[in-house]
Amino acid sequence: MTGPAASQIEQVKKVLKLFTASSYITGIFLLLLMITWGIRRLPFLGFDLWLLGPNGFITFEQYGIEGEGLPEVGVNLTVAILIVHGWLYVLYLFADFRLWTLMRWSFFRFLIIAAGGVVPLLSFFTESYYAKLARKQLSEIEGQK
Repeated sequence: MTGPAASQIEQVKKVLKLFTASSYITGIFLLLLMITWGIRRLPFLGFDLWLLGPNGFITFEQYGIEGEGLPEVGVNLTVAILIVHGWLYVLYLFADFRLWTLMRWSFFRFLIIAAGGVVPLLSFFTESYYAKLARKQLSEIEGQK
């Protein structure tokens, strides 16, 4: 029989909560990252989102070669979103790994879930599908007690 042992059910439920939260948060930051990356990289735009800069509370500042022309004060939100998403992805991978090991799923499932942190919108779908699958397997194990 595959799946967690009956003694691990409570642990899996806690991991499922972490997986769900990290999936949504990572997915949201990935969408923000894609938007700010698009604003920065598209030839006709070329701006960074800036917080508390010299031109206002939140502004778009022209992004030149090697960051030329960016303000010297304030916070570059484009870079901050990139960094935060990177660390959230680490948390997402940890939750994915814990869920995968406890549920004793195939390595392919681990890879599909892991891709959710780097493919826009995929984390929302993987969370929905695999959390539902895990809950179903848990309820079957609880029913066998």
